[in-house]
Amino acid sequence: MKKILVPVDFSENALAAARYAATVAQHYGWSVHLLHAYLPFSSSFADEQFNKDIFAHKTSEALADMQPFEAQLAAEFPQLPLDSSCKDGLLGKVLPSLVKEDGYGLVVMGTKGASGLKHVILGSNTFEIIKKSPAPIIAIPNDDVHFSNESCGLLTNFKPAEIDALSTYITLFGTPTKLVLLHFSEKSDARSEQVLDDWAKTIASETGIAQVKYISERLVGRVDVREELPDYIFNHAESAGISNLLVTKERKNFLNSLFSRCLVRSIAHQLKMPVYFHNAERL
Repeated sequence: MKKILVPVDFSENALAAARYAATVAQHYGWSVHLLHAYLPFSSSFADEQFNKDIFAHKTSEALADMQPFEAQLAAEFPQLPLDSSCKDGLLGKVLPSLVKEDGYGLVVMGTKGASGLKHVILGSNTFEIIKKSPAPIIAIPNDDVHFSNESCGLLTNFKPAEIDALSTYITLFGTPTKLVLLHFSEKSDARSEQVLDDWAKTIASETGIAQVKYISERLVGRVDVREELPDYIFNHAESAGISNLLVTKERKNFLNSLFSRCLVRSIAHQLKMPVYFHNAERL
């Protein structure tokens, strides 16, 4: 049985991610594990007993917060194999270790923490967690979203890693009915339609996806330059009827732009659909 790891901070976004993971797990017969990572306070000026008491308090607090969160998910998905754990430490360190030790095949996580962007563990750190996770990650928008494998989008730059990403995705979720290749050229020498057509045929042949279409846009000279890159991409994906977007390790510029702290809009408004990140530990 495959296992999904869901890092949670008990926020609404974390609950949306947990519900998404539960829907996927229930559909495929997998299990879900909820993980809460916390940092207990300690002081070099306090004695050992004081720090032990603080640690015990933070641990008890984390477990107390996890109980109703897990109970709510269990009530909504009564047939789902579900458990949880609370571990002290930074999520960026705890999560990769747990994924390796317990063999999780997928991580599903939100992108906005319980305190907005001020003290997030699932916000501005998402990019670092994506880079470090040995397993693929699905990042979920702030609101509840419906799981669908009907129509997928793939940010393409004509790299072999994209076929690897699709193969891993298909192993997890099965073959999507339709795939839309999204090619956004940052230079003026955009690839010809023939190159895109040939790449679409290659992907169809290698993956067995029956319908492979493509969209190609130049980023240079576009009239809507005030629109943030992630919004620009997501708007095209939504117009194409895409239900989730696949991103490979080759798309560093998109990842950096998506999770940049310099974006005017908050990260919570960037994701408009689930995004599947492949081979993230080698980004």
